[in-house]
Amino acid sequence: MYFKRIFGLFILIHNLIHCQDIKRPGIEALFLLQGSPQNIGVITSDFGGGGRYNVVDPRGGFALPGLTPIHSDASVRFFNGKIFIINRLNRDSIQILNPSIANITEQEFSVGQGTNPHDIAIIDENKAYISRYNSKSMLIVNPTNGVRIGEIDLSAYAETQSQGTGPDGLPEMSWMVQHQGRIFVTIQRLDRNNPQGFLPPTDRSYLLELDPVTNTPKTNYTFQATNPISKPQVINIFGDDHIIIATPGRIGFISELDGGVEAFNLRTNEFRPGFLLDERVAGGDILGVQIRNENLGFASILDKEFNKKIIQFNPSNGSILSNLVEVPNSVSTNFSGLLITSDGLLAVGVSDINSPGILVYDTNGGVRQISPFPVRTELTPTGLIELQ
Repeated sequence: MYFKRIFGLFILIHNLIHCQDIKRPGIEALFLLQGSPQNIGVITSDFGGGGRYNVVDPRGGFALPGLTPIHSDASVRFFNGKIFIINRLNRDSIQILNPSIANITEQEFSVGQGTNPHDIAIIDENKAYISRYNSKSMLIVNPTNGVRIGEIDLSAYAETQSQGTGPDGLPEMSWMVQHQGRIFVTIQRLDRNNPQGFLPPTDRSYLLELDPVTNTPKTNYTFQATNPISKPQVINIFGDDHIIIATPGRIGFISELDGGVEAFNLRTNEFRPGFLLDERVAGGDILGVQIRNENLGFASILDKEFNKKIIQFNPSNGSILSNLVEVPNSVSTNFSGLLITSDGLLAVGVSDINSPGILVYDTNGGVRQISPFPVRTELTPTGLIELQ
């Protein structure tokens, strides 16, 4: 199967080379640039039949052709030179791409039909944890071939009360974080049976630490707000390493100003008191966050009227510095995905059916937009990752 894929890829490349509309960078970029650590991996989607994995050169201002089909709802991780696509509900698989060969799919394995995987934490070449949103158990696999090693029962962390027919029994395990041998997973605890709909959060949400030696839950830490929704970031601020996560509580059609940006201190094992950014200050639900340093952060905001904006804020005192970019509710454009790269570039996913792409800003010595228009992607971007 692998050699058939390689052969098919070379046929495609041959056809592309002889097309008249190929623009620079040339076809050699399919092989030479896909895995460059200066690039950004981008999950894109048509929100229907499927998606593509793209690679964007943020300084060069171009996107490489996305030849690899993925699920329309996916997330992504990078490990040991390979791309791991987490194909969510209705595909329920892990898809491994090789950046050295135009991101061809080397392997794909199921994680259980209907389990809706959300993230993967790869410990080494022989072991990985996979959080499954529609399951009571976390899966343990060999990440190179998908062979199942075991499961971790997390049903004890599901909600204990419901405003509907009763608790659904699912903890809603989502994003995962690794730091110096420690493994964490966010536990949302949503009320799926609530007659109001829209999956409201219950009384509390957890940051759960796992023991990678015994493969058991170790300690759960309670968020100050609920519904940890943003992709976690680990950064050193205020003299310690912290996990940064947005907990917006009730969002969307049931929106309330009841959450904020939280920082978990990895030395003290405590959340920093209060929010780095409070939703009451931000004026809406905080859907994404990236911290540059203790004096500069960025957040994606959606208010009750569905106006959208990316703001700059000061994590030290929680104040708003400026609005980086705004879109009124009369415009269908949304923001999807925030990423600060190791060299200080801020990438913002722009979800626009007519002109999807990535806005790029340089945050070194101020904040300066370096792409006058979004770097165009073939489909709408939904997730970003640095390739290192």
